[in-house]
Amino acid sequence: MRMHKAKAHKKVQPDNTIPLINIVFLMLIFFLIAGTVAPPVSSELTPPNANKLEQMPPAGNAVEILADGTLIHHGRELSLKEMLALFPVADAQQPAKANSASGVAPASPQSDEILHILADKALPAKKLMPLLQAFRAAGHRKIRLVTLREGD
Repeated sequence: MRMHKAKAHKKVQPDNTIPLINIVFLMLIFFLIAGTVAPPVSSELTPPNANKLEQMPPAGNAVEILADGTLIHHGRELSLKEMLALFPVADAQQPAKANSASGVAPASPQSDEILHILADKALPAKKLMPLLQAFRAAGHRKIRLVTLREGD
């Protein structure tokens, strides 16, 4: 009769994943807090939708245009003249100065900087086109209309 020797069972250490979960949770909280540095968009603005465009966040210095044609920048209503003074172009003839009435310093002048426009989807094209032409006449060569992707 043969006797089999019992094999010694190795003691299996349990996976200690709790520290990993804690680190991931702390990173999640950090990025949720640190990710909200851009100013919020006006609650009255409803941008149009786009289906097949790549998703890009709007710049922090984007121009908002409400359905009635009102221009908004960082929650403040500005006239077209104040908005043009706020976004000077480096290759313009005159150096742009801050508008004393608005109290807002102009953005950094960059001739190759993209001007982001957040237009309400209810804004008629006959109101949008003169505004875009005014920015183009002021020297802005790159103008991007910001939209929402379907499902966002």
